[in-house]
Amino acid sequence: MPDEALLDLTISELAPRIASGEVSPVAVTEAALARAERLQPVLNSFITLLSERALARARELEAEVADGKYRGPLHGIPIGIKDNIATRGIRTTVGSLVLSDNIPDEDAQVVALCEEAGAIILGKENLEEFAAGATSNNPHYGAVHNPWGLDHIPGGSSGGGGANVAAGITFASLGTDLGGSVRLPGTFCGVVGLKQTFGRVSQRGLLVTSFNGDHIGPMTRSVADSALVLQAIAGYDALDPSTVPVPVPDYLEGLGSSLAGLKAGVPSNYFFDEVDPEVETSVRNAIAALQELGVEVVEVSLPSMQYVGALRAASLSDGIVTHEPYLASARDKYGPNVVNRTMAGQFVLGRDYSRAMKVQRIIKEEYARVLQEVDFLVTPTAPIPAPRIDAVDIDVNGETHRVRGPGSGFISRNTSPMNGNGLPAITVPCGFSGNGLPIGVQFIGSPFEEGLLFQVASSYEQVSPSKGVKPDL
Repeated sequence: MPDEALLDLTISELAPRIASGEVSPVAVTEAALARAERLQPVLNSFITLLSERALARARELEAEVADGKYRGPLHGIPIGIKDNIATRGIRTTVGSLVLSDNIPDEDAQVVALCEEAGAIILGKENLEEFAAGATSNNPHYGAVHNPWGLDHIPGGSSGGGGANVAAGITFASLGTDLGGSVRLPGTFCGVVGLKQTFGRVSQRGLLVTSFNGDHIGPMTRSVADSALVLQAIAGYDALDPSTVPVPVPDYLEGLGSSLAGLKAGVPSNYFFDEVDPEVETSVRNAIAALQELGVEVVEVSLPSMQYVGALRAASLSDGIVTHEPYLASARDKYGPNVVNRTMAGQFVLGRDYSRAMKVQRIIKEEYARVLQEVDFLVTPTAPIPAPRIDAVDIDVNGETHRVRGPGSGFISRNTSPMNGNGLPAITVPCGFSGNGLPIGVQFIGSPFEEGLLFQVASSYEQVSPSKGVKPDL
């Protein structure tokens, strides 16, 4: 197989060939780097490309295979790391000039685990400044472009990772998700994006994070690959009090199992209230496909979602606290969108924050009750396909919504609630808009039931109209 063709494989397809010695980690890495360098002027998906380091690592890992020291399915697999996740000795900018010279002296826990599993880091990926937005239009390092339509956003804030996975540069990329920042690049770039249960994966080494609801999760080319990456990074971290000491199951075990007897809940309110007709059609078709696979579909109600906007008070407060040191010393290095979003947090009163926590508790309890009646929920991932990069506003069913800057929460309205309730959620491609942009369906599960989500998502993936379709670059 020509080296370039290796980039069309998934991790699940490539790993056995590396394990047997049929395919060289060096050959895979050289092909990935060649594509990265060719497409960087087009996609602008990296902030720092680590060509020499990646090749040196590939040679080491190739020698290990020859010595019979195969580490597992990530051995020799090129991946990307969002540039707000710490990498020892490698510049980590968080997409801002404020930290343009920041070089961590320790790897994030997830980075250490991926390298221990044998993954090869190709580079640090471009993102929305300080991971604060859904577009990945970075004012300092340039906008990331969507491989399916170069004039369109890839989603944010992990846009570089989504673009790289969709373009066949990385086989997986680690992003962060505080309001949908893994799942939005997932749906807009036509890849699989996972936000696992809060506490399943260590946040240690995630820079300038929120104290409430941030996650590190994978973007991959398939559901099976998502399971493989989560297998490598999940688990209790004694140095991260947000992680939970619960067993990590074999996530591949349920893949391919029948869905007969499972019950899916489709919310009657909120998630389909403000949605583009093409998105709704694709997601409704996905629900029909689940029924063909043996899933019973029932309508459920989540009345407390009318109050979900109150959670914004908590995130604003988190923002002002985490940015305080930088605003005091380097405010002039911020882009205007981040400053405008952040400064509002100083006006949140203590009672407003407490009310937000009360609403969060009410919403959590409501989801817990509903998930006693069904096995999982199905919603659109985003209400629209990817907007254009130059869009400021968009029109949906006669209503105007902001794409970026203050008041731009519309794009993440279906994803951000899962950061508030901590539930696992995965997006899977489920079709295309009339102009060829990907659309995603979101499956939501009970706490620590990622295995069930993988089972459902993998079975749906096999019948999705998106299966096997790649962007033409």
